Amino acid sequence: MPSITHCSDPRCSRSRSTLLLLILALLLPSFEALSASHAIADMNGWASSVDEINIGPRDITQPSMGQASWGQEADVVGPALGDGNTCLSLGEEGSITLGFNPSIGNGPGDDFAIFENGFYGLEGLFAELATVEVSSNGVDFARFEVETLNPSPVSAFGFLVPNLYAGFAGLDSVGLGTGFDLSELQGHALATAGLLDLQDVGYVRVTDVIGDGLLLDDFGNAIYDPYPTPFQSSGFDLDGVGVIHLPEATATLLWGIGLFGLLFAYRHRSRRLAVTGLAAAWILGSATVAQAVNVVGFEDLGLGANSADNGSSGSGSFESGSVDFENSYDSQWGSWAGNAASTHTDAVTPGWSNQYSAVTGGGKDGSSTYGLHYQSSSSPYAGDPSVDLNIILPTSEVVNGLYVTNTTYAYMSMLNGDDYAKQFGAEDFFLLTVEGFDESGTSVGTLDFYLADFLAATAGADYILDEWTWLDTSSLGAIKELGFALSSSDNGDWGMNTPGYFAYDNLTIAPEPGTGMLVGLGLMLIAFRKQR
Repeated sequence: MPSITHCSDPRCSRSRSTLLLLILALLLPSFEALSASHAIADMNGWASSVDEINIGPRDITQPSMGQASWGQEADVVGPALGDGNTCLSLGEEGSITLGFNPSIGNGPGDDFAIFENGFYGLEGLFAELATVEVSSNGVDFARFEVETLNPSPVSAFGFLVPNLYAGFAGLDSVGLGTGFDLSELQGHALATAGLLDLQDVGYVRVTDVIGDGLLLDDFGNAIYDPYPTPFQSSGFDLDGVGVIHLPEATATLLWGIGLFGLLFAYRHRSRRLAVTGLAAAWILGSATVAQAVNVVGFEDLGLGANSADNGSSGSGSFESGSVDFENSYDSQWGSWAGNAASTHTDAVTPGWSNQYSAVTGGGKDGSSTYGLHYQSSSSPYAGDPSVDLNIILPTSEVVNGLYVTNTTYAYMSMLNGDDYAKQFGAEDFFLLTVEGFDESGTSVGTLDFYLADFLAATAGADYILDEWTWLDTSSLGAIKELGFALSSSDNGDWGMNTPGYFAYDNLTIAPEPGTGMLVGLGLMLIAFRKQR
């Protein structure tokens, strides 16, 4: 991965005219939301130590002003407070390396989140940016790739459009963390050489970015954020670094402890000693849950190249990973609706004939198979599981989330328009609504996710999703069915004009939290009866 470089000519950030900057800002496409925002309450762990710290100056061009002096090291160890004041300012080009015990593991979606103290104003987000590196041994660090599409300098009290930046920390407001997915580093030289274990990341380094445009991203674009900021709180203001996924080995360790404790309880008649074993048996039950996460990636269907399962067998559903995906097929017209699985790879051809391709050209992380959902203009919208074509889980479980993106057909239609649908512009949107249902078919809640969003008032913030993006559905709780509904700003006499398709992959399911308790209680009962 190329390193961040500096423009050799200081005039490079000053040479564009105001008119040209405005035109570029209007014409440049925006990034989609590459990672979700994460709440403090959603973290499963926090940084446990400060391994190294280098506080930078208030203004690197005026060393006599001294260093940034807001906050202290203790403010970034443990949970973020989200109050906007309790944080550590790194100063210009300052950095901090935090240690994690237990370490960070690589799971589905984002694995850790970095919290800053930014806030939103009328023109966007006021925040300062930082680059992020990770390490397993504390010596060899791999940096996440960064990119920006913002061509214009940002004043000291100016605002950012977060959708124009990718890979940086600081893209969320106070109380929310910017997520980072360790899977993005799978091809990094350190990972392939075995020097970076993505299941055992013990260190995270955060380095402030000077936003004067002299620093370039990984694609040669000048990086701009608020500058200059010659204040006590200069530079990136770190509130904390939270852990989303613990290493897989943690569950294995819990199993070992639990089995040992269960054996201990069996062999000792002393109630005091037995209690130790019973507690470990409880841990064993919890570890059962930790190892039972089910990621449905559709590879078990064994589809051939450029093929799809759209329900043409007439069975009304297909099964992958013990989960049923409902669909319907009309043999008279050769049409289908609901869920399908596909291996099609055409990311460029517009039109209905290419209805089975994701705009990414394949599944998440380069996999060959992924899911599709089609809602025809005559299909019912979400709300009635008796008629909707839903995803049916074997038991009530928590769906942590899934990766979603547009199909090529829908993407090209929104991008350029076609015979039936308009080209997207101001005030347009393509919205996915996800709904959960309990055992009785009663709705337990909905979540909205924009597959295309042209509603933002800020120029350059519009987007049509063209990458796999994590959609967190865990807030729905334990559910038996998951339903989808699509809506658009472009509608006609026969319903929605925008092609009603989207693609999804890596549906991630965890057992209902009570399952672990039941397993643990069962093992405790066995141990207790035995030790009596």
